[in-house]
Amino acid sequence: MDEALESLSSQGMGDDLEVIIQDGDVEPDLGQSDALNKGFAKARGKWLFWLNADDVLLPGALEKVVRCFETRAHGNWIAGNTKYIDGNGIVTDVRRDARWYPWLKRYYTTWTGGPSAFFHYDLWRRLGGFDVGLRFMMDIDLWTRWARAGERFIGLHDYLWGFRIHAGSRTMGMGPKKEYWKERLHLWKKHGLSLQWFWRGLTRGSQILDGSYICRHRDRVRLRGKSFAIDSYDETR
Repeated sequence: MDEALESLSSQGMGDDLEVIIQDGDVEPDLGQSDALNKGFAKARGKWLFWLNADDVLLPGALEKVVRCFETRAHGNWIAGNTKYIDGNGIVTDVRRDARWYPWLKRYYTTWTGGPSAFFHYDLWRRLGGFDVGLRFMMDIDLWTRWARAGERFIGLHDYLWGFRIHAGSRTMGMGPKKEYWKERLHLWKKHGLSLQWFWRGLTRGSQILDGSYICRHRDRVRLRGKSFAIDSYDETR
């Protein structure tokens, strides 16, 4: 958690940044979804995001997000790209998928990673928070419900979130794979995504055509093996 808090304090936002720590040992909750709902309910700010205790916000992330909100009059939901890091903060992979495909909205859920998204408080309050019955895909469920309600995110090509992958993380080490896939299939049925893999294939084709797939490979080569904090070249393309 120390590294996560340090990544927040180093953003240079001062008193403009409100940090709420929802600790299950102090205030028992029903899991991560319930904890996030409780934390957001306490927030007094206009814009919301969350950061897991073992992850980091990348240098300059909030400045880029604030600049985007200020220049987009009607923007109330922003999503960025992700660096996967190991226990030592070394980049192992990258993910560039903060793009919107309107022609897929009815069939394909939004796969933007959780803490790489920033959104207006009213959006969370008006369209509902996290489903407390979900352990692994609560963010995907939330984004899909928002997309089905007609909301769309503004995609930033910048890297905003450092997602730490290790043996003790929820994604890698908590719960059997069977439970994860059961939850995933439940969401497909809930949102009518029976053609999920077909539409994912079309999305990948779009990424190849618009250059984002090539950019991901370029960034993977340049960043893999380096510290998550390195930002020595243009990441906006």
